[in-house]
Amino acid sequence: MPELLLALDAGTTGARAMLVDPAGKVLGMDKQPIVSRFPAPSLVEQDAGGVWEICRAVIRGALAVAGRGITDVAAIGVTTQRASVVLWDRATGEPVAPMLVWSDLRGMDEFRALRAAGFTAWPQVPSAKLPAAIALSGRDPGDLQWGTLDSWLTYKLSGAHVTDASAGWLTGYYDQARGAGWDEALLAHQRLPASLFPAQVESWGAIAESDPAVLGARVPITALIADQEAAMVAHGALGPGDWKATYGTSGVLMAGTGDTPRRIHKTMPPEALARVGGRLRFCIEGMVITTGSLVDWLCNGLGLFASPGEMEAAAASASDAANVMVRPSLAGMGAPHGNFEARGLIAGLGLADGPGQIARAALQGIAFRFREIADVVAAALPVPEALPVAGGLSASDTLMQLQADALQRPVRRHAVREASAYGAALAAGMGAGLFGEGDLRRLARYDAEFRPRIGRDQADAMFAKWQAAVAP
Repeated sequence: MPELLLALDAGTTGARAMLVDPAGKVLGMDKQPIVSRFPAPSLVEQDAGGVWEICRAVIRGALAVAGRGITDVAAIGVTTQRASVVLWDRATGEPVAPMLVWSDLRGMDEFRALRAAGFTAWPQVPSAKLPAAIALSGRDPGDLQWGTLDSWLTYKLSGAHVTDASAGWLTGYYDQARGAGWDEALLAHQRLPASLFPAQVESWGAIAESDPAVLGARVPITALIADQEAAMVAHGALGPGDWKATYGTSGVLMAGTGDTPRRIHKTMPPEALARVGGRLRFCIEGMVITTGSLVDWLCNGLGLFASPGEMEAAAASASDAANVMVRPSLAGMGAPHGNFEARGLIAGLGLADGPGQIARAALQGIAFRFREIADVVAAALPVPEALPVAGGLSASDTLMQLQADALQRPVRRHAVREASAYGAALAAGMGAGLFGEGDLRRLARYDAEFRPRIGRDQADAMFAKWQAAVAP
């Protein structure tokens, strides 16, 4: 009998597939980069068809690494970056416009217009950008289907046009008052047919089946959940007050609020964590928009370091950042600022400073941005003492130690850095009935814990100095 769990995780800069056994052991993984295009300032596009081909390739690669075949897979979980817009032809299933990535800001005018009309909106969400995508296609909306990336990949895997609450909530179209369905008033305001929109399904359970012509076998798709929410599953953090931080291209600190949607700050509105058994669970999140992308920019954009590993070594070699301060805001500042016009800043440079100080200041800037969010969350919710973390940049011991120092809390690093993929696999396991939510804490494994090495007074003084230097 097949028993393995296959996760497909498509992020902003790369896609990965992961094969996991029911005990939580990762048997194989493959990853490939995804290239974005920047046709003009603040515009970010990807080729949806190309992303699908990359996803097919990493699925084959993960199975090959594990020495297994698709017939060994009991269930598939799909997780993706959130709030991107994919538009495709209803008849042919082919994309009709570039995918507008979540960080694309071409919807600023529509965002302002929606707010003025009384609708809840944000610049990055699809409700601000779907009209622009339709205009790019030059097609009648009645002939099209749209979805966030999770919908697109599930459609290509199975032919099903679906999404879940964790992704749907962040489209701007979710009917938050009813807790399900799409906002009919907003659809009418933008003159969009309901047929354009995916059906809403549960985050884990019976969702669809893969087309044998696509993967070579009919495999149940039993989880469909957004990437940050999938990472919560990886940590077993589904209860009120449970929290985690993810250090990826962008960074997110997320905390659960249980059955109750809570707004703890104007930049941290309630979100759907998952919908299972007809029950919605909620969370809040604060985003550090520039996290791993700051490291990439310092290495590939400015050319200061040959690789992230060289930057990590430079940061570790410096005992401190001296007076150098970095604000990681190359694409605006998320929570708790909500300032999308802000741009990156390097301040306090002196003749004695070198690459080590800049590298360390960059990582410290990321840690301080997370502290800004953590302070808001911890003041509103009964969070645990330790902060569980994952994501590619969590591999930086220097950053993790700086984070523990800044927070004055222990930081626990997940043994599987790719927590979104791991969480999607575990969600698929729950959806297939292989184990339950009570098993998640057992399946969450940590390989390091970082404890503060400086005192509260010093940490607070350093944080205050940074805030004063980089205030937008």
